[in-house]
Amino acid sequence: MGKHHKKKEQPIAKPVATTVPSPKKPNHVWRWLIGIVVITFLCYTPMLSGQKEFTNWDDPGYITEQPLLKSLSAENIKAIFDRNSVVQFNYHPLTILSLAIDYQSAYDPDTNELSIAPFVRTNLILHLLNTVLVFIFLYQLSKRRLWLAGLAALLFGIHPMHVESVAWLSERKDVLYCFFFLLSCICYYNYIETDKKWMLGLSFVCFLASCLSKAMAVPLPLVLVLIDYYHKRKATLRTWLEKLPFALVAAVIGYYTLLVQKEAIMDQYALWQRICFACYGFWMYLFKFIIPINLSAYYPYPLLENISVIYYISPLIVLVIAIAIIYFIRKKFTKENELIFGIGFYFFMVALVLHVMTVGGIIIADRYTYLAYIGPVFFVSALLNDYLVNEKTRKKVLVVLVPILAIFAIITFNRIKIWNNSRSLWTDVLEKHAHAKAAYKNLGDYYADNKIYDSAFLYYHKAIEIGAADAGVWSNISNIYLMRNQLPEAENALTESIKIDTTNYETYMKRAVVFQKLGKDDSAIIDANKVMSLEPTEADAYSFEVKIYLGKENYKQAIAVANEGIARLPKNDELYFFRGIAYTQLADYTNGISDLQHAISLNPNSGLYYYNLASAYQKAGNKPEALKAGQKALELRFPVSPDFIKKVSQ
Repeated sequence: MGKHHKKKEQPIAKPVATTVPSPKKPNHVWRWLIGIVVITFLCYTPMLSGQKEFTNWDDPGYITEQPLLKSLSAENIKAIFDRNSVVQFNYHPLTILSLAIDYQSAYDPDTNELSIAPFVRTNLILHLLNTVLVFIFLYQLSKRRLWLAGLAALLFGIHPMHVESVAWLSERKDVLYCFFFLLSCICYYNYIETDKKWMLGLSFVCFLASCLSKAMAVPLPLVLVLIDYYHKRKATLRTWLEKLPFALVAAVIGYYTLLVQKEAIMDQYALWQRICFACYGFWMYLFKFIIPINLSAYYPYPLLENISVIYYISPLIVLVIAIAIIYFIRKKFTKENELIFGIGFYFFMVALVLHVMTVGGIIIADRYTYLAYIGPVFFVSALLNDYLVNEKTRKKVLVVLVPILAIFAIITFNRIKIWNNSRSLWTDVLEKHAHAKAAYKNLGDYYADNKIYDSAFLYYHKAIEIGAADAGVWSNISNIYLMRNQLPEAENALTESIKIDTTNYETYMKRAVVFQKLGKDDSAIIDANKVMSLEPTEADAYSFEVKIYLGKENYKQAIAVANEGIARLPKNDELYFFRGIAYTQLADYTNGISDLQHAISLNPNSGLYYYNLASAYQKAGNKPEALKAGQKALELRFPVSPDFIKKVSQ
């Protein structure tokens, strides 16, 4: 049948759709790829405008304040891959490694500044590569249907819902896991086409790399089953066994992800409500695929006391969608295979993020569609393909299709600007969701970081008004009060912070300092002791308490606290210095001088240490050593009194 069909088509000058490529087809493929990449790149040029900044949403944890990025030494790379190196409730060592590589060229040690450019470039390059891989994968899968693959890849590249995964630098994990995921699918398809075992092995390696970039890659074994189905490959013991290694890796990664994310699970809603939310996510992602409006970086859960009816009817909407799919399948819909592959791909990729268990504070997220939308773009492109390859209907379809694609491109172009900085990001969120609690805190943080304290104060208090005040909000409010020298207000704010989080030793340390400034030494000591119990190696707490006792002339107690600190921090020069002063005040010059000398051995560039050593020698009656230490203090530019030098010189 196949050969007869080919012979029949040969005399026709301009053949219609066929699975056999013409000699010119490779040139057309390159033209399509170049065009798609150029259009996608142009849509994302706002990322390269120079106006982009790191945001305060996860970028500190992933990039600007992440110690794992600062070195590519063998020891640090080993630390990155350590299974306990969990970053932001995720284990994704390849993502962290890729960010570390960018960090090396981004960080300038001379200015201590971090350039954003390398991170932006890598995210954009990975998105462009993913767009190419979508084309290659669907071109192969569809038996070289050029219009199908081209339209699908273009939709993937410029769809507004994908902006978050590319423009948000912390979402490196999205573009990276998608890259390896698609490579794995392509290798697997080549394996079933050629039966080359090494291609199956390469597919597995790429899958492993995808899982180590983001755990959302775990549904890939199910996608491989879909590829078998679409390829009309018979299910045999061999086809199931070859997927067993994939399934085992998926199970291990999935289980470990549940363990590391268990602290982020917040089930404040009833199970039936969470099922409604999951159904809402399922159909809303499809809705935004067709009509990408009201996009937001943050879609908060509805308020418990004000849950809209749209959430409650979502299971019915999903049921209607399911009935429609079943109807078309039973009616032997001509695009049945494409429908099953497309909806199956979409479902497998979003199922894990439909939040039957509520993780974090968002009900849906644009980034969750990054790979999942390959299913819908494939199906839609398959529907339009027959009309696009037919010259009689092509123009009519393009008249409608081109404006839609242009609108998508414009939305994407403008949407990228929202991610320029934290202010534009969170202001946009509040315009869409006035009850987004996280937005108020993050806007407050943005203005505080930029020293616009009045605006920061307003947003922090708005967060308090709507019940979004966490311990961090109150702690940040205390910082503003401290800068205004409003110490009682700072004390109250820190007390509110401690009521919410009793385990943050830094808050106790801040309040201890405030207590001390207010003359409440006993309260300050209680808080310093609390710091020591929560974080026994926090040197500032020991030094702080020792200084209070020195100020109260309680030298024995100062020595006792210093002893405790030195036992835990034997290389802390400050504690030896303070203990040396206490011994000297008790006229125990032997121990005092010994401690001061030890402090100097740990920090030989301190003029203050040498001056106090000189003073101890002088009190002990050793003028030559006092003179020597005093002169050394002068060399280190410590203001030693001429009278002191004169006394020890006689």
